[in-house]
Amino acid sequence: MRSLLLDVLICILLVKVSKSEKITFENVTVRWRVDNELIESVATSESLKKIIPDVTQVSVHILGHVPILYEKSIFDIPNLNRLNLSNVGLEEIESQAFGNLPPLENLLLSWNNLTQIETDTFSDLNVSNVDLSFNSITLLEPGAFKNFNASIVSLDSNRLTELLSGVFENVTLGSLSLSDNLLHTIPPTALSSIGLTKLYLLGNNFEEIDPEVFDLQELVSLDLDYNSIKLLRPGGLRNLPELKKLWLSGNELEEIPEGVFNNTKLIYLYLAANNIVKIASKAFEDMSALRVLNIDFNNVTHWDDNWLSGAKSVSEVSVRYNLITEIPDEVFKNNSHVTSINFQGNKIRNISAKTFYKLEHIGYLNLANNEIDNWNPDLLVDVSVGSLDLKENKLSCIEGDLETVFRNVEITHLENNPWNEQCVKKVEEFIMNKKLDVS
Repeated sequence: MRSLLLDVLICILLVKVSKSEKITFENVTVRWRVDNELIESVATSESLKKIIPDVTQVSVHILGHVPILYEKSIFDIPNLNRLNLSNVGLEEIESQAFGNLPPLENLLLSWNNLTQIETDTFSDLNVSNVDLSFNSITLLEPGAFKNFNASIVSLDSNRLTELLSGVFENVTLGSLSLSDNLLHTIPPTALSSIGLTKLYLLGNNFEEIDPEVFDLQELVSLDLDYNSIKLLRPGGLRNLPELKKLWLSGNELEEIPEGVFNNTKLIYLYLAANNIVKIASKAFEDMSALRVLNIDFNNVTHWDDNWLSGAKSVSEVSVRYNLITEIPDEVFKNNSHVTSINFQGNKIRNISAKTFYKLEHIGYLNLANNEIDNWNPDLLVDVSVGSLDLKENKLSCIEGDLETVFRNVEITHLENNPWNEQCVKKVEEFIMNKKLDVS
């Protein structure tokens, strides 16, 4: 009899301990908005449903310490629109902690201590935005996002070294951000069937654009800035037929060969801060949609007048801080839509008299920080310019009346040139008339 009584007491004690261990929210501050009124309370409960009011479209912010989200702790809440659980010391999310949350749009779980996302953690959720950035996640288990539907998922600034197949099983997802992790590849087809239009992989360890990995037929934007890409292979973008924006800045590229970007739909191409020395003459051929080309901070020594011959829609060209020494004839003869040209910080000394031939208007022309020591008074005679920057060159004088030389220029910057005595006065008068400052 005594033994039976002891067993009953132990069972009761175990039930109590188990129940206390399942309290997800213990003495946390809960804020929510109802009809633009901010309400705050301190609560303890195993379920968020028991804390928040039964009203339509409620936005909830939890403050305090929530180390574990137990199963069904955020479950069956028909009025939850936004949930902020950022910076609450969250270490674990049990499988099926979330469920039956039809109006949920934003789920914020950033700045916590999560190390892995288990299978079925986000299964069957239909949300606009899930933010898991700034955790310590090293593992996404297969099925973690099974039957999941979202517009945006952010896993930025975690510690992922690989992305397993099956993580996004039967998923529809518009934008996926995996920036600032430790990824060097993605399994082929791991992302190919989820409908991605935007993929952000900035700050990882990718060494190439493998068409088997990047087989994303609907992708529009791909960010691979600051990876370890050393080589671009012809045909590397062949499985990205809708790609319009590509970021490859901050990699280790030394050469841009022919056949990488040709016949793509790219509108924006960023190649800044690499080690590019050589660009094939036809590297940008047949890029009819290209509008913005940026190759700032590289080691390009000359400008090939064939580069933009097949990119007739280009409107912005930036080649700042390279090693270009001259700009040849008719560089932009096929680019009547160019409105912004930036050659700042090169070694340019000579500009051909016909450099801007066939252009009618340039909104922004930056030639600052070069070695230009002679300015052809007729260089801009047939083109109007919104802003011309000639600061910090080697100009000692400019022949002719400056009002006439720059008659088609709205704003002219001439500061920090070594003007000789004969030229200082007319430059100062010109600047004063234009109401600009000179030093």
